[in-house]
Amino acid sequence: MLQMEMSNRSSLDQLYINIRWMKEWRRHSLEHLGEGTLPYNTFWLVLSGSATMQFNGDVYEVKKYDIVALPAQSYHQWISLGNDGPFHYLSLACEAKVGSFDLLRLYRFPNHTTLVDHRAYEELIGLWFELSDNFHRLLRDFNEQELKSSDHGKIKRDDYPVFIFDTKQTIQYLKIRSLGNQWVHQLFESLQNKLIDQPVTYDVRVYDVCDYIKEHLHERPSLEELAGLVSLSKEHLRFLFQKELGLSPMKYVARLRLQQAQELLLFTSDSMKEIADRLGFDDQHHFTRAFRRAEGISPSEYRKKYKASVEHPIEM
Repeated sequence: MLQMEMSNRSSLDQLYINIRWMKEWRRHSLEHLGEGTLPYNTFWLVLSGSATMQFNGDVYEVKKYDIVALPAQSYHQWISLGNDGPFHYLSLACEAKVGSFDLLRLYRFPNHTTLVDHRAYEELIGLWFELSDNFHRLLRDFNEQELKSSDHGKIKRDDYPVFIFDTKQTIQYLKIRSLGNQWVHQLFESLQNKLIDQPVTYDVRVYDVCDYIKEHLHERPSLEELAGLVSLSKEHLRFLFQKELGLSPMKYVARLRLQQAQELLLFTSDSMKEIADRLGFDDQHHFTRAFRRAEGISPSEYRKKYKASVEHPIEM
């Protein structure tokens, strides 16, 4: 009798990949192109043309056979386009995490890589189009005005329906998830020699505390409460966080609160008071002061500066 069993916990038990959007672009000029922070893990496959881009402070010349891989919350800026025709590329945005940790950061993905194996590159492109076709088949079942999309920046709506899939749609959705995992697998395989041999490792107790923090930001969890969750002393928990993440638990809380604030500023029209309440700040003044100290500008200035870049992906 053939028997296969894996009851052990693994470091990838909390792996989560979910495709958010896919688009094919042809950029002819820098008009409407600017800078901004990307909310999701974002990938580009460049088909033709060239561009000079800045990713997270570093400048790159991007051209055919290049792969761009940017973790969530990465900063990008368009600098120039080449004279060799339109800059043509495929883009894919997804959530890719292991627990609370960004998959691309865990494996130290390079922001920019030229793939020498052109056959592997063509396979990535082919799978991208297969995934895109299946994505469109699912979306055809829904009213266009109900779809939450960055293409709909002119529609003044804050609340979008939660789609409840029927059995047919569930099957189609599962196929999309499967193809999305396959595409990420293919990407890992193609770039394996560019990645670290072992992912950045974290103590499982740090995972658990980070997950709890994410779900309870509005409650302003204390260090004592966090340590008690995993039966550690405050000092030991502080040591583990410093060892694994390079910062204290409470600084991690502050950083995550700031990231959540950025998302709410860009993707909702919630008032400053509402955002402050949702994230556990004492009041709006406390929120504004903390945000300005971290970002150098006020929350309202941040929203005004970057919101257009996520409402209209053509400006990405």
